[in-house]
Amino acid sequence: MKSETEALRMPNLHLTKDQVLDLTTFLLGSQETSLPQSYQFKPGDARHDIQEGWWVVKKYNCMGCHQFIPGQRTILMGLKQYQDVQEQLPPKLLTEGARVDPEWLRKFLSNPALSTTDTNRNGVRPYLKVRMPTFSFSDNELRKLVRFFEALSQQPLPYIPEEVPTLTAKETDMARSLFSSTAAPCLKCHATGDPSHDKIATAPNFLLAKERLKPDWVERWITDPQAVAPGTSMPSGLFKQQNNQWVFSGPTPPTFNGYEGDHRKLLTDYIFQLTAEEQRRVASSMPRAKAAVQPPSSRKQAAGESHRMAGGASR
Repeated sequence: MKSETEALRMPNLHLTKDQVLDLTTFLLGSQETSLPQSYQFKPGDARHDIQEGWWVVKKYNCMGCHQFIPGQRTILMGLKQYQDVQEQLPPKLLTEGARVDPEWLRKFLSNPALSTTDTNRNGVRPYLKVRMPTFSFSDNELRKLVRFFEALSQQPLPYIPEEVPTLTAKETDMARSLFSSTAAPCLKCHATGDPSHDKIATAPNFLLAKERLKPDWVERWITDPQAVAPGTSMPSGLFKQQNNQWVFSGPTPPTFNGYEGDHRKLLTDYIFQLTAEEQRRVASSMPRAKAAVQPPSSRKQAAGESHRMAGGASR
């Protein structure tokens, strides 16, 4: 205790009883435990990676912007400006470990802008008003975060990228017809690199898929996006099961007659082989200019019409 003549005195912070208890518990707990090792929870399997990762997630308050577990409310979700524009919220990370390549994730966390010249941007979702900060994670923190997401999604280590088969010319034409179908016009919502379109985009550029995403996750995603990320604007019902195969719910050209392959995998393989030139070719054949100037209400109505054509499942 300090003497009465001490000039620096502890102020009365008017703490509540709960705050006093919380602060006392924190201070008493901020020391090395005297409990023996056998009493401490130090798992040696994937649970260790999850435990270590949570410390980093909480340190940087990642849950303030991102949803990590179902039902979790982020701070941004409660803000008025996001009530009617859920697509402007940062992505949900419920299946991040199953979704992205771990090496790509490490690079993104190191440099969210994915650029060495223009660092004031979102490297994946440039259409978002809020962007991922550069936290300057240490190498150890980056390692813990990457392993955390992999463990949380129960991914095998080390990650061995799946080899995507090269499509034939006929398969490419068939896949292109799915990609640009009026029942599910992929480039209507996804960014393309065209500034006039990207300002109303609500999903990432497909050209990032090859380096960023895992093919098996993409197949699950396009089959039932609501099961992966409840509340997403990505439409469900694009594919249906028929004769033990997943087939496109919308109209298909005659080239599909006699084709016994999985339509989901065909589209996924096409996306992973998509080039900038191919994407421009598809975009030029679609009514891009008209879509780019539609007001929000018209875009929602048009998206609903496309969704009903794709099978009418709820978003």
